Amino acid sequence: MIPINYHHLYYFYIIAREGSISRACKILLLAQSTLSAQLMQLEASLGGKLFERKKQRLLLTEKGRMVLGYAESIFEMGRELQDAIKDRPQPGRSAIQVGILNGTPRAFGHALIECLLKDADLPRVTVQEGSLGELVAGLSQQKLDVVLSDVSMRGPDQGAIFNHLIAKIPVVLAASPKVAGRCRKIPADLDGAPFILPSLPSQVYHQVQEALAQWNIRPNVVAEVQDVELARRLAMAGRGIAPINEYTVASSLPAGRLKVIAASRAFGIHESVYLITRKRRWPNPMADRLVKNFRALFAAKSGRASPLL
Repeated sequence: MIPINYHHLYYFYIIAREGSISRACKILLLAQSTLSAQLMQLEASLGGKLFERKKQRLLLTEKGRMVLGYAESIFEMGRELQDAIKDRPQPGRSAIQVGILNGTPRAFGHALIECLLKDADLPRVTVQEGSLGELVAGLSQQKLDVVLSDVSMRGPDQGAIFNHLIAKIPVVLAASPKVAGRCRKIPADLDGAPFILPSLPSQVYHQVQEALAQWNIRPNVVAEVQDVELARRLAMAGRGIAPINEYTVASSLPAGRLKVIAASRAFGIHESVYLITRKRRWPNPMADRLVKNFRALFAAKSGRASPLL
């Protein structure tokens, strides 16, 4: 039996993924005639057509769908092999690739990196920030080992995506001591007060709007921002009251520049912390340890002055 030509199998895989030979040519840097000839050779070796044309579109045949399933497994294992090698750049030292969702509070990201660097294995950490779609693709393509997010993720292969809930952290109203000092009667003193509110797509945007409506509060909105760090800085500068998670407030420096308004824990809003991984044949052991250690970090802080759930 003649072995499968894996170059030809890879060309088929790219054609199937892109949906056309012309688009696959741009990725593979091959002429269309060359790629068509390679596909025909693969079909001949496998004894049947892998594609059929319908209305100028390439559609997989039943055999093509079966072959594609094997091809995806083969090339995913190849990417895992490359990543496993990169995860050990030096003898005795690990590496881990971390993704952080845009807009996730920077205090969470700082805590995550600190948690990694405390690991006895002393990992080399690579951090990439991006959108939800970019990070899901990074997990699928083995470019990322773990993603930090304040929302859960879904992907085309949802059964392979694991959303590990690390903590749910109360959101409080925080402001400079001067602004906070003017808010003694809650919620009455909040009516008309300057507010720095989260903007979409912040996960707490709708929760904050609903809470203010339930309190019958009409704030004077001076700014809407997605970045929690920017909201924190504006609040410290005395520009207004900001709904900020307690972890960010507790770790805020310099100390004393940000004060939690009394009784604002009745706000009833929480911000979630997730670590997201993907099912892999050979997972990075550092990623598994990170989920455990990061959850333990927040659990330990839950017993201190800043009550994290």
